Amino acid sequence: MNEALRDLIWISRAVGGDPRLVQGGGGNTSVKTADGARMYIKASGSALREMDERRGWCLLDVAPVRSILADPYLAELPEADREQAIVERLQACRQEAVEEGARPSVESHLHAFLGRCVVHLHPVAVGAYVCAEKGREALAARFAGEEPPPLWVPYANPGWTLAVKVSALVERYERRWGQRPAVLFLAKHGLIVTAETAREVVRLVRRVIARCEDGLRWRPRPRPLPASEQEVRLARLAFRRGLWEATGRRQAVRRFADEDIAAFLSRRDAPKLASSPPLTPDELAYAGNAPLWLEECSAEAARRGLARQLKRGERPSASALAPRVGLLAAGTDATIPVVKEVVTAALLVRAHAAGLGGAHPLTRPQREFICRWEGERYRREVAAGRLAGELVGHIAVVSGAGSGLGRSIALGLARAGALVGLADVDAAAAEETESLIRAELPRASAFVVRCDVTDEGEVSQCFAAVADRWGGLDILVNAAGLAPAHPLVEFPVERWRRALEVNLTGYFLMAREAARLMIEQGMGGSIINLSSKSGLEASRSNTAYNATKAGEIHMARGWALELGGYGIRVNSVAPGNVFEGSRIWNREYIEAAARKYGIKPEEVIPYYVNMTALKRRITGQDVAEAVVFLCSERARTITGQTLVPDSGQVMVR
Repeated sequence: MNEALRDLIWISRAVGGDPRLVQGGGGNTSVKTADGARMYIKASGSALREMDERRGWCLLDVAPVRSILADPYLAELPEADREQAIVERLQACRQEAVEEGARPSVESHLHAFLGRCVVHLHPVAVGAYVCAEKGREALAARFAGEEPPPLWVPYANPGWTLAVKVSALVERYERRWGQRPAVLFLAKHGLIVTAETAREVVRLVRRVIARCEDGLRWRPRPRPLPASEQEVRLARLAFRRGLWEATGRRQAVRRFADEDIAAFLSRRDAPKLASSPPLTPDELAYAGNAPLWLEECSAEAARRGLARQLKRGERPSASALAPRVGLLAAGTDATIPVVKEVVTAALLVRAHAAGLGGAHPLTRPQREFICRWEGERYRREVAAGRLAGELVGHIAVVSGAGSGLGRSIALGLARAGALVGLADVDAAAAEETESLIRAELPRASAFVVRCDVTDEGEVSQCFAAVADRWGGLDILVNAAGLAPAHPLVEFPVERWRRALEVNLTGYFLMAREAARLMIEQGMGGSIINLSSKSGLEASRSNTAYNATKAGEIHMARGWALELGGYGIRVNSVAPGNVFEGSRIWNREYIEAAARKYGIKPEEVIPYYVNMTALKRRITGQDVAEAVVFLCSERARTITGQTLVPDSGQVMVR
């Protein structure tokens, strides 16, 4: 590995794993080659702690990057055109990138004229000064006597404007002190440290942060948060519903109550501090706004607070603070940890800045620039994984997700953007499904919860686990099932009873628990019973399957009548024969079908396909697409109905 790249990875990992130094995809690092002609730099939106030889960086030609700041043409361009032109020029300077489409850091032109190793971080200890009214004076006192001194950089909009300002200040500094600054404090932003070697730059970072920490007065003293499990659950549901009512978007919500959050909430001035506008570009980019303060933890209070933000033309908060509960963060599995890190750091900065004259937040024009800045928009998209699909933010549970149609439906929901709880009595099989989802959709949200659908306690625990992880529920697909095939006179009663337990009692228990949660949540929802064409038109030697599949359809119709007033739609999907990955169509079942029709086992599948009007084999994806449709807004007026993806084998009457 190239020495410069090795240094970049070491530096990035050394500083990137501590959320008190850098949060989410924030911060930047760069290292120039020995001849100074090329520069390895972090890719925009990637996380420092995740960088390795295969991801997270780009290699740039330094000379053309430096020329960007000297080009008078850029200064004449309108803001939006200029930022797009810079993105294109930086891409043209790229000599190598390990990931397709990876973009060089938006601060590449700034890094290009600094020293060999450059580290740009957002440490909490530094943020306390650079985001405080009297922070500059306090820093001057902390570093008094150091020559050459750190360089203070007044606030400038990020990107080209900031780079131009830093460039001019560095040139002036160099004329006075005969060298470039090793430490730069950026108002309302963070810290830049530069040195010739990797170890030297990391040592300097730690020394500067330690000096800053020594000057802070507030010492966090956390107290236990008193909320019960029931209060926490209701708080998650309330914030999720408030977000949905104010923005029209469904998102997952998680609760955090670590020592830093508890310490902030223990302050008497916590409501006032939390209400301060965003302090830094990162807080605005990743958390949308300052956290809502929910003294009354209700959906209506959340809706009102978010509506006020939107009315002012601001972004809605992706987080809320409830004094008894802690921090509530909204988003996806990929973005929620970032929101938590960024907001927690911002709360600590506010608390520390209170002893330095109070917080000095971004002004409205500064916030408006960041909101429309292409560089921040790109970083948000990278962090979110560019999720798409008509079910983005919907929380789903699929029973029987470990195989067959349950697996296909889980994959289909994940492709549509849903967060999917994979429920199955066979946890190992469900983990295989999760692996398939991760392989195809690395940013998808899915997790396994072992669940025997016939066990009332396990069913309750299943939905509690999903609500604890994501804050609610929008979709249930009942797909667990058995299909014992025997002639009536030979049917073992224990297999009959087991089929009824899984196919009817299991559907009932799952639907009952889902309906309870959906009603409490107050956002409607969709329940799908996976039936079969055999529920519409009986097949021979399938007594238990015929009865239970017909029963599932009729249960769904009754539930549709009961739950319609809550906005919960209930429908059935009755597929034809789906052979791929099916546990039902095992060797034993195929041999039973062959005996039933007097054909060879290898002729069974072609025989069934030939029975359809379309003469077309049905896939799991066909069934998954039917389920996605019924769960989507396109089916908002459909309830109590049965959709039959069977290539025309059964005509519904």
